[in-house]
Amino acid sequence: MIAVLGAGAIGGYVGGMLAASGLSVTFIGRAGPPEALAEGIVLHPQGGPARGVSVHDTTLAGPEGLHGAETILLCTKSGDTAAAARTIAAHAPEGAPVVSLQNGLGNVETLSARLGPGRVVPGMVGFNVISPAPGDYRQASEGEILVGPAAERLADQMRGAGLPAAVHRNMTGVQWSKLILNLNNPLNALSGLPLRDHLMDRDWRRISAACAEETIAVARAKGIALERIGKVQPRLAPLVMRLPTPLFRVIAGAMLRVAPEARTSMAVDLAAGRRSELPWLNGKVAEAGRETGVPTPVIDAVIAMTEESFAAGRSPRMTGAEARARIAALRSRG
Repeated sequence: MIAVLGAGAIGGYVGGMLAASGLSVTFIGRAGPPEALAEGIVLHPQGGPARGVSVHDTTLAGPEGLHGAETILLCTKSGDTAAAARTIAAHAPEGAPVVSLQNGLGNVETLSARLGPGRVVPGMVGFNVISPAPGDYRQASEGEILVGPAAERLADQMRGAGLPAAVHRNMTGVQWSKLILNLNNPLNALSGLPLRDHLMDRDWRRISAACAEETIAVARAKGIALERIGKVQPRLAPLVMRLPTPLFRVIAGAMLRVAPEARTSMAVDLAAGRRSELPWLNGKVAEAGRETGVPTPVIDAVIAMTEESFAAGRSPRMTGAEARARIAALRSRG
């Protein structure tokens, strides 16, 4: 049995696809069965027909449902990782591997500290999922799932379920490369725009390019080899993001093949009044920059702006030009 802890957009979609293929899947809620799935699951793969999964085909349970888990997919927000590790330690079989399909950096280390390093497998989901209604999960962009070598059987199961998945041996490089893409998360939240419209604003892309350059410099200082993710070569990201919009539209066509209503997870969290994952995204780059002596002034300014927005509970709906001016002002203050 595969247990999915964290039935948000990623957990609901990945777990739902596995269940739709006939695998035994249990969705675990931390306080009880996840109510959002009580009426069943509807899946919308990109470019494929919709699929339905009834609760009779799978299982909804509280932490006790971890007792029979053979594999655990952890799909919670990064801020919930420590609590999830305690839940797993208390209820799951000691030998059940834990595959982290979470955004950001530091989750594997947090899990390993509580569960043991040999039990935790890093993973990366390279596509966006939106959930317009409870139990309704829609793949909103292209991409694949990458997991560490210890999860080869899971990768096979995912492919059998119609999920593009592969094993990768340099998951540290993969996660840092995904982080370069995820640095756009807070920018999209600040813009208040659907992701596709946000990416059409060259000023926002220039900010994203500067954040990417700072992250690449930090990764280089830490000796991390960045990896290509799908069609995206991380080291070329700053160049591509700075292109004039008509050329960007042509060169980055795959990046723009997103659902019209798609937004980043941080934009969704801000709108829903949830806490942000900023400490595990931009915050991890700034932290590593301080450790290695690599300055990250643009990332630091974005952190300050995003923290203000979450404290206010709403997006400032800035234009890219307004955001660049604000960043310049914050940098001038030192």
